[in-house]
Amino acid sequence: MGLAAALQHIESHQLATLTTYGEYLANNPPAHEVMIHEKSAWSCSHGVRRWHSDCGCNTGGRLRWNQRWRQPLRDALDWLRDELAPRFEQKGAELFLQPWQARDEYIDVILDHSEAGVTKFLLAHGRRALGEEERLVALRLLEMQRHALLMFTSCGWFFDELSGIETVQVIQYAGRAIQLANSLFGVDLEPAFLERLARARSNLPELRDGKKIFEKFVKPAVMDRETLGAHFAVSSLFERYPDRARIYRFIFEQQHRQEFEAGKARMVVGRSKVTFEITGASDLLSYTALHLGDHNVNCGVRYFEGEEAYQQLLAEFSEAFGRADFPQVIRLMDRHFGESNYSLKDLFRDEQRKILNQILASTGHDLESRYRQIADQYMPLMRFLKDIDAPLPTALRTAADYVLSAELRREFESSEPDPARVRMLSVQAQSGNVELRIEELAYAIKSHLDRRMEILTATPEDGLFLARTAELAGVVQELGIEVNLWKTQNLYFRLLNEVMPRQHERARDGDEGAAAWLAQFTTLGDRLGFKVNGGSA
Repeated sequence: MGLAAALQHIESHQLATLTTYGEYLANNPPAHEVMIHEKSAWSCSHGVRRWHSDCGCNTGGRLRWNQRWRQPLRDALDWLRDELAPRFEQKGAELFLQPWQARDEYIDVILDHSEAGVTKFLLAHGRRALGEEERLVALRLLEMQRHALLMFTSCGWFFDELSGIETVQVIQYAGRAIQLANSLFGVDLEPAFLERLARARSNLPELRDGKKIFEKFVKPAVMDRETLGAHFAVSSLFERYPDRARIYRFIFEQQHRQEFEAGKARMVVGRSKVTFEITGASDLLSYTALHLGDHNVNCGVRYFEGEEAYQQLLAEFSEAFGRADFPQVIRLMDRHFGESNYSLKDLFRDEQRKILNQILASTGHDLESRYRQIADQYMPLMRFLKDIDAPLPTALRTAADYVLSAELRREFESSEPDPARVRMLSVQAQSGNVELRIEELAYAIKSHLDRRMEILTATPEDGLFLARTAELAGVVQELGIEVNLWKTQNLYFRLLNEVMPRQHERARDGDEGAAAWLAQFTTLGDRLGFKVNGGSA
């Protein structure tokens, strides 16, 4: 906001011309031609050694750390690049007129990955009109080379530690290139790559070296069709997907799905076609996912083995679940899916957290019910202990903190909080010496006031709603909780400039409703931190 105000001031007072570097260069073309000194960098006084050796350049703060890992990392990636290049060149020559030119111009596909964009690119660079299988190979080749370029991203060497997120990311690019090479050429480059990567030593003893880092951070991130199928199957227990769903760059088309339910237990059996948008590769998968409550989730995935095998799988799982024989369901998973078993741990991180939030919400309701029983039973004792300045037992304090905070939060999460009840809960908290969960409450209050002010901005003439909002703002003041009100205050300021002047005119003409509106609006402003005087703040 400060920057916006400064730019507006500069522009409105014609103190300077606002521009961009590109516009400036267009208006002021270069007058001299210079040669850039090769192997130089603004951030390294040793040429470009920061990107391949322990030159001493780092971000600082870790006196005992070193960057001797840079050279082995560079050597490992150089080796992988050199292993991939001739294979790409040989196979690419069968499909592309100029393999390396196709690689360079693959950026056109990255920018426009529509069916038309991919077809246009392959027609321009292909030796002939490519069939479906050749098209898949061509795109995989280009993806392999794209990741071979990405693994040299500058920030991989720039910072201090081999296990930093930047360096792990470039190693993940290498992992994807290795995965694609395996599918294209049937060659496993991972062991030889890890042998070289192991020479890069981490500054953190528990992470040891590049090989350990690859196994800890890169291997779990590698996705195959079965892992993707497990993600879809497990998440579909908690979220309703359409028949054709897009998850990241993958399209899932449900061909059959049957759901089962028994008490808290739920199970789904289905088959889906999963397609990777970038290469167009697709597979048919069969899956079963079982949720027994809380975090207890089991899932099995395999490639589709035909309709007869699928119907047998469906019948066996249906029969076992119908008898609520959950141990048998898990044994069936072992028999049908073997090692392709998955749990919540195997989901993509974002989806994993979303599902855990749903599970924890249900757990929270159960905990709140139990805590409420404790708090209701012992509240008189807690008040007595406060009166005689005796410390509260931890268990009682925890129960009271949880219950009163939850009830206050729920009030502000409703469409119309009850000011009297909020005050009563606040008094209970004070009389019981309860420590409210301030961050949760502050967020709930902020969200509610933001919503109210949005409604008030849309219907500013609603005097009753304005009065209710002013009353709630007063209750928030009484709670003494610090709330971030920037959005609420901005909306109030908008009403002050756009609506308050009209109400002043009506009040001067004898409109009693407008006068009442002004009184409530001024009260609200005072409670939001404004000093309203006349028609301004």
